[in-house]
Amino acid sequence: MQEAAPLSQDRGLRHTVGAPRIAYRVHGDGSHPVVLLHGVGSSSRTWWRLVPALDEGLRLVLPDYRGHGDSEAPEPPYRPDHIVDDIVRVLDAEGIGAASVIGFSVGALFAQQLALAHPERVNALVLLNSIADRTPQEQLRALSRWADVRTRVPGDLARSSVERWFTSDFARLEPAVVDVEVQIVSGVDPVGYAEVYGILATADLGDSPARIACPTLIVTGENDRGSTPRMSRTLHELIPDSRLHIVPDLQHYLHVEDPARLAAMINDFLLTRDTPTAL
Repeated sequence: MQEAAPLSQDRGLRHTVGAPRIAYRVHGDGSHPVVLLHGVGSSSRTWWRLVPALDEGLRLVLPDYRGHGDSEAPEPPYRPDHIVDDIVRVLDAEGIGAASVIGFSVGALFAQQLALAHPERVNALVLLNSIADRTPQEQLRALSRWADVRTRVPGDLARSSVERWFTSDFARLEPAVVDVEVQIVSGVDPVGYAEVYGILATADLGDSPARIACPTLIVTGENDRGSTPRMSRTLHELIPDSRLHIVPDLQHYLHVEDPARLAAMINDFLLTRDTPTAL
């Protein structure tokens, strides 16, 4: 399998101590620590197009969830608090007291849960393509997809997901970029994929995001069918200090299809606010 495009100035693979060993990468030497949390079935390699577009003043920490990427895959079950604890261990391993947190898809759920469980560790949130307040029909679709994840191989799931991830024009014009993302998902541990997808399919934070006290940027694609604009508007209404951007025309993989536009939003949000940079 072709290796996903490397991250520029990547410091190489690191691991936390203790079980399970969580893999992560660090990019940049800036004074503003930022943790990037990837989507389900993916890995930290998915940020390969966004990272070079983010401001050099940021210090980026990119973990792989348990059962994903280069992290260990312990026996199930995987619970949200397990993932949150893993993220805290990564922060501790890097000596980071508090960071801004960017979460994509299920990563946006984990980012919110981290901010709720450990508010002292989170300076600001960026919630990309998050789910919230699913309708009964949306819940049924998520559960049906979870059944597929438990019974099909990751490579088949990835190839069938391309039309939900990317616009048709992008998939036609940038097949090599799309193939990188398909390969990342194809390499995931099937058990880890199914366990974390179960979290995504069954998660319901209810009104708890209203207790998030840090500045929050909420972004999704206008045509995202799974993490819809309605869901992001719900989060915006709940989270007191939040901004909302619905990106015209795009679908789910904003960070891959239009990294420049997304990075401009993130850079402006993180670097023009009075958010602490404590390490």
